[in-house]
Amino acid sequence: MTTKMLLIFDIDGTLLLTGGCGKVALEKAFEEMFGIADCWGDTVPHGKTDPAIIDAICERLLGRRLTGDENRLLRDRYHELLRAEVAITDQYRLMPGITELLEHLSRREEIFLALGTGNFELASRIKLERGGIYHYFKCGGFASDAGERPGILRHAIRRAEKITGSPIPKECIYVIGDTIHDVRAAKTVGLRTIAVLTNHSQKEDFRGSPPDHLLKDLSHIPAFMACLDGLYSLKRIPF
Repeated sequence: MTTKMLLIFDIDGTLLLTGGCGKVALEKAFEEMFGIADCWGDTVPHGKTDPAIIDAICERLLGRRLTGDENRLLRDRYHELLRAEVAITDQYRLMPGITELLEHLSRREEIFLALGTGNFELASRIKLERGGIYHYFKCGGFASDAGERPGILRHAIRRAEKITGSPIPKECIYVIGDTIHDVRAAKTVGLRTIAVLTNHSQKEDFRGSPPDHLLKDLSHIPAFMACLDGLYSLKRIPF
């Protein structure tokens, strides 16, 4: 398999939004198991992986982390409820231009598409299948693999290299995300970045860790391809 470039996409806020289905599903699962309603409270999800969110909630409300068996039970129930919530919500939407971009990229033999997300692997599939875009991604790194985002990205790279049968140089790997956490994780691993100002992000949000490229969204395919060709920079933002 000939691959010259690996593109690792974040999910929430980059590819799609579910309108809070994950929060609703987790709160229902937590109440069923522990009898505590509205467990989410003031938890801020941005930048946190699914396990980190669960740990934060449990430490705040239970004063401890879950046992292995409790974790498995909560995760299984969360996935069941998430599937149901995603199926019925009218708040679900793909971000602008996503289907068209993924279709374009999938036709390029030199490009390999993967995921790098703080979601559990099954949660990722549930969210992507609703929008009809799951099949574009051949592998990924998930919160089921590692507790921190750099580790998640490393898993995505290893799986992509196993499928392609050869190492992929870091300068040929781009991480595409909507928060500074995506950018910081990519820089930790030594990867290039394309940030998008979707899901209420602003240019100023990235001052602490500027991406290699910054786009308003992913609806303009020529602009995205220019980023991959090194022809687009922070000084040429089209807005």
